[in-house]
This record gives sequence, structure tokens and C-alpha cells, in this order.
Amino acid sequence: MDQMLTPLGLRTWIDIDLDALVRNYRTACDLAGESLVTCVLKSNAYGHGAPAVAAALQEAGCKSFAVSCAREALQLRQHRITGEILVMAPVEDEAIESCLRSGVTLTCAGVEDILAVGTVAEQMQCRAAVHLKADTGFHRLGFPCDEKSAKAAADALRRCKWVQAQGLYSHLGLIDTERDMRQHEQLLRFHQLLQREGVDIRDLHLCDSIGLVRYPQWHYSRCRVGAFLFGVRPYHTENMPFANEETLAFRTKVSRVHTVEPGEIIGYSDDGQVTQPMRLATLCAGYGDGYPRCLSGGRGQVLIRGRRAPIVGVICMDQMMADVTGIPDCAAGDTATLLGGGISYAEYADWCGTNRNECITILSARPVRLYHQGGRLIASEDRLMNTFRTI
Repeated sequence: MDQMLTPLGLRTWIDIDLDALVRNYRTACDLAGESLVTCVLKSNAYGHGAPAVAAALQEAGCKSFAVSCAREALQLRQHRITGEILVMAPVEDEAIESCLRSGVTLTCAGVEDILAVGTVAEQMQCRAAVHLKADTGFHRLGFPCDEKSAKAAADALRRCKWVQAQGLYSHLGLIDTERDMRQHEQLLRFHQLLQREGVDIRDLHLCDSIGLVRYPQWHYSRCRVGAFLFGVRPYHTENMPFANEETLAFRTKVSRVHTVEPGEIIGYSDDGQVTQPMRLATLCAGYGDGYPRCLSGGRGQVLIRGRRAPIVGVICMDQMMADVTGIPDCAAGDTATLLGGGISYAEYADWCGTNRNECITILSARPVRLYHQGGRLIASEDRLMNTFRTI
């Protein structure tokens, strides 16, 4: 993603390419074939800003979304997202009524969840759409895939007349194909056991972004696509004929450039003594903005005027320093790219020793989100000032 113009006065910001997002969504739809693509926008749409991302996807034709908790679902409703919203974990009892009033689809991962939803739905005289979550071997949430569990679920659904079990799903571990196949078999088995108990569920789903690409034979009624939307291309698909574009670039300003003499120590740490004259740039971002402290001491690099500069010293909460000796024209006011826009998610994740999802999701509320579409800046979101404005 090319560097884009930003409003004056910003110290640190995130450029978000909505055109790339929509292209990734359409690629996912092509890969899914006849199956529905449910766009997963949990954790603030992987750091991108859920309301703006959801609005762009809704305009592109998406009618199905998924989130992680009730508050995320209600946020989307407050921002006029009208399609299906599935919460992919049981919600707190106190949030059930608000979710049902907003037409949110809930997850039931045990009998107690069915009963809790059923109690509120009966009090409201309101139909509650739910998906059942099966534990097929991931061992996080869900009904055990056995006869006893199927009978208990069916009994609870018969008791709770206002609850409609519309879907059944699970989540793959994606460690190896053999384990994934066992999980797939467990999901089908539980589906059959529920059918024997009179629970007719036609919406069956198992695949996430990786499963979308790796297991087309398991797409069933829908695929839950999250990371793929944001340019986190599944590993080992480099030779497959589809594009998956990175959608954000994390940027900040250079606030100061000066020369540090030999013998001086940069920042907090005493193990980074300067051995020869160094031109040092101070940047207006730190781990409080989501740039991880583990990239201190040269493990991370930034991009200034098209050239790489290593991080020196320990990254602070609000600032960090980079060695720009090799960039003699670097000056205060320059833009430094920290992630994206020439520093790929994969490279950055390798530096951090983590995965690409975490790298984009941990970006904090402090950087302003700038949304670009059709080659121009169209909106900005400042979460600290609680403002969203179109431009």
C-alpha cells in the first residue's frame, strides 16, 4: 500500500485501505463458491475499526458478520449494520435481552446456555436464533460430540420453545491434516446424533480463513473469514492463484533528529552504548500505540524515505528511537512506517516471534484510523476523542 496523505497534526496513525479489504472479501467469496462468507470482525476488526470495516463490507454486499462478544455485536447494530451478526461465544446472562432485541444470533456451547437464552426469550416472547458450538477436539468451548450430549441438547431445546437452533459449528486446530480430519468427522457425527434426536440443523460450518483455502470440500453452508479479509494470507498458499492484499499501514512522525556521540547510552537500557557517531531519530510511537517492546535493540526496523532504519535502545511507552545514520536526509516531520507499506506482516511477525493476527490486532486505541477508498481519504476515527468523521 502506497503512503497516503494524512490530515495535519497527527503524531501516529493507521492507514486502512478499504478497496483492498473489499477485494479480499470478493476473493473469499470466489473461493467459497456456493457457501456463504461470514465476515469475522472480532477484536475491533483485527485492529482496523469494526464500524467502518463493517460498513464497507455491507456496501460491498456482505450480509453476514461474526464477532466474539455481545458488546461487539451491539456496536455494529448501533452503526446501522443490518445483516446477520453471530456472537461466537456464549454471552453474559445480563446481555441476552439486548442481543435478542437487536436481532443478534447467539452461540450455545452447553445446555446451560440454551436454558439461559430460553428463559429470557420466553420472558420477552421473542424468538432466539442460536448456533450450537461443538467441541470436536479443540478443547476450548462446545458440546462434547457424544450421544449423551446430543440428547441433553435436544431435551433442552424441546423445553425452550422460543429457542431456534439454526446452526451447528466447530473450529479446526489446523495443526495437521490428520487431526483436522478427526475434528471434521466428530462434527458430522454430532450433527447426525442431533438429527436422530429430532434437532434438524441445516447450517453447518467448520472452516475459517485457513480452512477456506485448505479444505474446499468442507465449506458446507458457510465459511467464517476473518484474517483473510485483512491480508493475512494463509501460509503455504504462495503458489495458489489468488491475491490477498495487506490492508493497513501503521505510521508515525519523526519528532527529532540529532547526533549522539560515542560513549553515550540511548534510552533506558545500559547495554546499547554508542561506539561511533550516530544520527538518531526520535519517533512519536511506542508500545502504548501497539508497537511491541520486544522489538527493541535492533530487532525491529522502520521505513523512512524508502530506507530501513533499525530501532536502537529500549522502546518506550510513547516514543522510540531509530538509527538514521544511513538516511542522511531524514528530518523532523518525516513519516516513519512501522508495519505494512513495505514492512510485511510476515516479516514483522517473525521479528516479534508471534503470528500476523496478533501484530495487527494489538494496535491500540491511540493511533487515529484513516480510511482510504477510491484513491482518497474518506473518513477518520479517533477512538480517544470518540469521533468519527467523513472527509
